[in-house]
Amino acid sequence: MSSQLAEREDPFLCSDVRDKLFGPMEFTRRDLGALNIMRGRDNGLADYNTARAVYKLPKRKDWKDINPGLFEKYPELLQILISAYKDRLDNVDAYIGGMLESYGKPGELFTKVILDQFTRIRDADRFWFENEDNGIFTKEEIEKFRQITLYDIIVNSTNINPSDVQKNVFYFFENDPCPQPEQLNASLLEPCAHLEGYDYFSGSELAYIYACVFLGFVPILCATAGYCVVKLQNSRRRRLKVKQETMRSKSGKQTVDKMIAREWLHANHKRLVTVKFGPESAIYTVDRKGEKLRTFNLKNVETMHVELSQESYTKKRPLVLLRIYNDHDLVLELETVGARRKFVKKLEDFLMLHKKEMSISEQNREMMLARAETRERRQKKLEHFFREAYALTFGLRPGERRRRSDASNDGEVMTVMRTSLSKSEFAAALGMKADAMFVRKMFNIVDKDQDGRISFQEFLETVVLFSRGKTEDKLRIIFDMCDNDRNGVIDKAEFGEMMRSLVEIARTTSLTDDQVTELIDGMFSDVGLEHKNHLTYKDFKEMMKEYKGEFVAIGLDCKGAKQNFLDTSTNIARMTSFAIEPTESEKHWILVKWDTYTTFLEENRQNIFYLFLFYVITIALFVERFIRECLLIFLRACIIFFSNYLETI
Repeated sequence: MSSQLAEREDPFLCSDVRDKLFGPMEFTRRDLGALNIMRGRDNGLADYNTARAVYKLPKRKDWKDINPGLFEKYPELLQILISAYKDRLDNVDAYIGGMLESYGKPGELFTKVILDQFTRIRDADRFWFENEDNGIFTKEEIEKFRQITLYDIIVNSTNINPSDVQKNVFYFFENDPCPQPEQLNASLLEPCAHLEGYDYFSGSELAYIYACVFLGFVPILCATAGYCVVKLQNSRRRRLKVKQETMRSKSGKQTVDKMIAREWLHANHKRLVTVKFGPESAIYTVDRKGEKLRTFNLKNVETMHVELSQESYTKKRPLVLLRIYNDHDLVLELETVGARRKFVKKLEDFLMLHKKEMSISEQNREMMLARAETRERRQKKLEHFFREAYALTFGLRPGERRRRSDASNDGEVMTVMRTSLSKSEFAAALGMKADAMFVRKMFNIVDKDQDGRISFQEFLETVVLFSRGKTEDKLRIIFDMCDNDRNGVIDKAEFGEMMRSLVEIARTTSLTDDQVTELIDGMFSDVGLEHKNHLTYKDFKEMMKEYKGEFVAIGLDCKGAKQNFLDTSTNIARMTSFAIEPTESEKHWILVKWDTYTTFLEENRQNIFYLFLFYVITIALFVERFIRECLLIFLRACIIFFSNYLETI
C-alpha cells in the first residue's frame, strides 16, 4: 500500500457508494451521497456560500467560479447543477459545493473545514503530546516525539523489514522498494461476484396479499378467542357454584334452585336472566351480575296458573307463562322442550314446598303472547285504574267518555274495578320508592283488609276522603299513620318517624335525632303538652288546629290526574286535567324492525363498544403499517429511478 498510487481526488462518487452501500432492513442498499445531503439539512447546516463566508472565504457569484476546470471539462454537469437548484446559487448545499471544489485535492471550503476540525480535536485533547500544561511529557520528550514518523511506527509495530518500505510512506519515488507498474484498477484485481441489490417485494406479491388478508382476520380471531375464554370462565364459575350449593346442601343449609332462561318482556325485547326459586315464597329473576330484576311474590297466592306453548309444528324455542292474580305475567323462553320440562318440575316442587297449587294448560304460542299481560299492558291497566277512581270521585260515571279519543267500554271498566295495587305499584303511582317510610305507612292505612294489596274500592275511598273529606277525617288518617302499634296514642318516637318521612318526601336535608327531638318538644310546648310523652287524638287535633287551613289542601296526587288546591274557599279539591294516553296504533313493519334493532343495541351496548374500540385500534395499526410500507416502496422506487437517470446522463 505504501507504493500503490492513490486515485486523484475528484467530485464524483462511484456507483458502489451511491447505489450499493449496505443499509438497514428498510432498504437493501443506500446512497451515501443522498444520505450526506439529508444529514446536512436535518442538522441545519448552512448553504455553500454562507459556509464560505464563515471561514473568511469569498462568496461565489457565478456557477463556473465553483470549479472552472471541472465545468470546462464536464459542461453537462454544470447544467444539471443549475437545473437541480433552479439557478439559485445561494441554495447549494455545503456538501455539494465542497465536493465540486475538489479537483485533485480538497477544495478551499473542505480544506478549511478539515483544518479547523483537526485543530479543534487537538486543542481539546488534554492528553495531546504537545500539551505542556498537563505535565505528562517534558520538552525534550516532546521534541523526540516530533521526530517519529509513520515509517518508524510501521517498522516497530509490524514484521515488515526496514528495507521493504520507503522512508516517506506518503510518496513514492524511483528506486523505492516494491514498485507498482501502474495505478491499480479493477482490471488488475481478481474477479469477484458483482454486488447487486435484492428486491424483497418482487416475486412475493401473492405472499404479501395473503399477509394482508391474515392481518385482516386477526381482530376476528382475537374476538373469537376472547369469546371462548369468557365462555370457559363462565362454565367454570357455574360448576364452582354447583359445588358450593352441593356443599351447602350436605351441611344442612337451605338451597335455592336456579335455572337460566330468557325473559320475554314484549314483542321486540328479551333478556337473559337466572330464575331463582325461593328460599322464601317468591320467584326472582336476576341478571348476570346477580342484581335482582323482578320479584314474583307468591305470599298471598293460593294457585299459580302455568301456560305452556304448543311447539309441535314450529322450531321456535318453547315458552312458559306464569300468571298470578293482580300482577303482570312472567313469560320465560327455554332452550329446549327438555329444559322446559325440567323447569316445570322445579316449579312444581317449589310450589309444593310452600303449599301452593299449580294449574297447567297448553296454548298456541301466538295467542299466548298476545294475551300475556306484560309490564306495559299492566301499566296501561293501572292508568285506567287511576282514571276511573278519579272519575268517580269528581262526578263522572265509570266508563264515561272523557275525550273523543278515549272511550272505555263496560268490559274495561269491570276489569279495572277488579284490579288491585301492590305496594311497589302504589309507590310508583305516588312517585316514591317502595321502601320509603311514608309509602309503608300510607299503604298500611289504605289497605284496610290487610291482604297486602289495595283494591279499587279501598283506593277510591281514600281518594274521596282526600278530595272531598272533612279536615277531621284527614287528621284521623294522619293520626292513624303515626300510630304504628295501633294503641290509640302517638308517642314521641312514632311522631318522630312521621316527621322524618315528611322530610324524606320534601327531599330536603335530613334531620338528626337531636333536631327531630327539639322540633317535637317545641310542638308539644306550643300547645301546653310539654309534660306529656304521648298524644291522644284529642291532643293531636289541638296541636294541628294551627294548621287547619293547610289541611284543606291535602290531596292524593297519582298518575293520570292533577289536583288544584289553590281554591281553599271550599273543602273540595278540583280536578284540572286528565293525562290520558292515546291508544297505541299498529306500527309499520319498518318501525318494528327498527325497534328490534335499537333494542339489541341497547342490550349489548357495552360489548359493542369494547368490540368497536378493539377493531378501531387494530385497523389503525394495520393502516399505519400498510401506509409506511407503501411509502418505503415508493421512496425506494424513486431512488432507483433517479439513480438510473443520473447514470444514463
